[in-house]
Amino acid sequence: MAKKIQNKENDLRNQVYSFVNLKPDIPDSSVVKHFMLEGFARSTVYDILKRKADNIDLERITGSGRPAKKMTKTAIKRLKSRIDHSHGISQRKIGPIFNVSQQMICKTLQKETSIKFKKKTRAPSRNYQQNELLCPKCAKLTRLFRGKQVIIDDESYFRLSNSDLSGNSGFYSSDVSTTPDSIKLKRVAKFEPKLLVWVAISPLGMSSHFIVPSGQAVNEDVYINNCLKARLVPFIKKVHAEDEIVFWPDLASSHYSKKVLAYLESENIDIVPKAFNPANAPEVRPIEDFWTEIKRIVYDGAWEANNLEQLRNRINYAFKKVDMKRVHALGNASFTRVDTVRRHGLQNL
Repeated sequence: MAKKIQNKENDLRNQVYSFVNLKPDIPDSSVVKHFMLEGFARSTVYDILKRKADNIDLERITGSGRPAKKMTKTAIKRLKSRIDHSHGISQRKIGPIFNVSQQMICKTLQKETSIKFKKKTRAPSRNYQQNELLCPKCAKLTRLFRGKQVIIDDESYFRLSNSDLSGNSGFYSSDVSTTPDSIKLKRVAKFEPKLLVWVAISPLGMSSHFIVPSGQAVNEDVYINNCLKARLVPFIKKVHAEDEIVFWPDLASSHYSKKVLAYLESENIDIVPKAFNPANAPEVRPIEDFWTEIKRIVYDGAWEANNLEQLRNRINYAFKKVDMKRVHALGNASFTRVDTVRRHGLQNL
């Protein structure tokens, strides 16, 4: 392919040189117009005319072009050891260290290594004791969940807008100076109003949800009356009447109060013992992914609410639109996730 291109360049130079030799008095502009009519670029013809004026030979001498830049195997090995499993690395700043451009660093990483740039995943900051107890507790949950239907409940906050979701976090613009402020700015209120939403999911579906304005404490009485009595127990009796179940709440203090435990016992609902429940490990609980699905529907297209009533209506709409196959899959994932953490830790989730 390269040889064909070189032959084509040589043919054009030969044509231009011959044309000028036949008509030595013709101005350069006329020569350029002549060859432009044949489909050649203006700049290319001018470059050939300059080459002839400088008495450069018709044939290009091998090796006369710009020296090729290529990283050696040793340099690639150094680059890999410097970048792999690191952060805070700038390709533009690391280029001069290897005496190459940023583009060469990027190309080398793509073609010569398996290193890819990845976005960091948000994860809670667990202390040493919580990390040490995570796998043993998941081992206990694996034994507890085997052969049972696991029902998970959780709460999540919804604000009037959400620009943290992928797709809503940035914007497209050909000229930022003309982009409206409503598009390019992420406005944050100091005390933005929000709603707290509760729901429970299982392999067979989800309960009705409970919405309350933020600031109204979900204490043990609210939790029992509005979440457990009004929604969880009817859901269990409707879809899990014949099943052996286990209820898996998070470690909120109101979820393990004496009144809550006594009520669940009165309804013959087995709850995950507090000593078995991993602390500060939301990745293990599939319901966290459920909230992502709901919020994706609520804030699709960078939707924003003007008030809490609009937000409430939008949340109700999202619960009607959520894919129930996805809900069933997440409900079934409880055993799989705790068993994976038991065997391999969180890194394989």
